[in-house]
Amino acid sequence: MFRSFIIASIFAFSAVFCETCTKPEVTSTSFTTQDATIVTNIAYIADFTLKCSNGQVPPLYAEVNGNIVPVSVVGPNQYQISWTEDIKTARSGDKLVRVLDEDGFAAARKALRSGEDLSGVSSIADVVINYPGAYNGPWLKSELLATLVSLVVAYFAISFKLKVTA
Repeated sequence: MFRSFIIASIFAFSAVFCETCTKPEVTSTSFTTQDATIVTNIAYIADFTLKCSNGQVPPLYAEVNGNIVPVSVVGPNQYQISWTEDIKTARSGDKLVRVLDEDGFAAARKALRSGEDLSGVSSIADVVINYPGAYNGPWLKSELLATLVSLVVAYFAISFKLKVTA
C-alpha cells in the first residue's frame, strides 16, 4: 500500500515538473483589422510557434492589456491568440502579448485578485503585434459632397436664370 502511494506520488510529482518549457524559441506573425469603415471592433490575431528545448509545452495563457485570455492550439507547436477592441479605444502602435505557463497564470490571477501590477509576473515569451491603424473612410462622405455640389449647381442655375430674365 505504501509502495503504491510512493510510486503514484513520484508520477504525479514528475508530471507536474516535466511540463515546464526550457529555452523557449518563439516566431510569430500577426494580423489586425485594416479597414474599419463597416466594423465596430478591431480584431487582433497573433499566430506563433513555440519550441522548447525539452520538447514539453505546458498549457498556455496570454496576458493582453491587463486581461488573461486563453491560447488556442492550432497545430503541432502552433498557437494563436485573438481578441477585439472597440474602434474608439484602439490605438495604433505595438501591442505586447505576454505568453504565460500554468505558474505564470496562477501568479497573474493572484496579482489580479489582489490588485497588483502584472508586470512582476514572469512570462515564457513575449509576442508583439504591430497595429498601424485602420482606414475609417474618406474625410468627406460622398453624400455630403453630392449635396454641396448640387447646392453650388442650383445656386449658379438660379443666378444665371435671374440674369437672363432681367
